Amino acid sequence: MYKIAKILAIILSVIGLVLWVLIVQSDDNEGVISLMISLGLWLTVIIAGITLVLSLMGLASDGDKLKKALISVAAFALIIVISYVVFATGKDVNLQQMADRGIEVTEGTVKTVGAGLWSFYILAIVAVVAMVVGGFKKQ
Repeated sequence: MYKIAKILAIILSVIGLVLWVLIVQSDDNEGVISLMISLGLWLTVIIAGITLVLSLMGLASDGDKLKKALISVAAFALIIVISYVVFATGKDVNLQQMADRGIEVTEGTVKTVGAGLWSFYILAIVAVVAMVVGGFKKQ
C-alpha cells in the first residue's frame, strides 16, 4: 500500500509541476487555473473517499474499535438531537426584519441554525473539559 501511495504522490507531483509551469508561461491563466482548481477538488474528494473506506475497513477488523466508534457517533447524534429539540427555538430572530432586508428565512431554518450553534457550543465545552481532565490525569 505504501508503494502505491508513493507512486501516486510522485505522479500527482509531476502533474502539479507541469500545471505550475503552464501557469507561469501562459498569458491567459484562467483555463489552467480552472484546471488546477478542478484537479484539487477531485483529489480532495478521492482522498476523502479513500480515507473513509480505509477507516471503515480498520473499524470492521476490530470489534472493540467498532463499538467505541458507534458509541461516539451515538453520543454525537444525541447532542445534535438535544440541541434541536431542547435548546433551539426558531423564535429568536425577527423574521419580518429579515424579510424587509430581502433575506428569505423560515422558522425552520432559524431553528436548524440554532441547533447547529448549540451543538457547537456543547461540543466545544466537552472538548475543553476533556483537555482539562486529561491534563490533570497526567499530573
